[in-house]
Amino acid sequence: MIAYLGPPPMEFLHRGKEYSEYFDKDGNWNGFIAIPQNLSLEDSEENLKGKNKELFLQFMKSMLRWVPEERKTAKELLEDPWLNTPVET
Repeated sequence: MIAYLGPPPMEFLHRGKEYSEYFDKDGNWNGFIAIPQNLSLEDSEENLKGKNKELFLQFMKSMLRWVPEERKTAKELLEDPWLNTPVET
């Protein structure tokens, strides 16, 4: 997740009781597994093109948020343009 979203916000980290096992006091990852570099959702999606890809990435980004309150609800996701737009061929 860090590779795709960047580091989590400090206020989010402080919600967890054990965050200091994985992050330092400045919010930097200190786990034993290295974070992959140069990853992006845009580059990872290889099957869609044009408007379909753009809408899909917006849909994914609306779900992939560190802070749960910033994520779309299931109802909002069902109304998302990516799910409700005809597929371009």
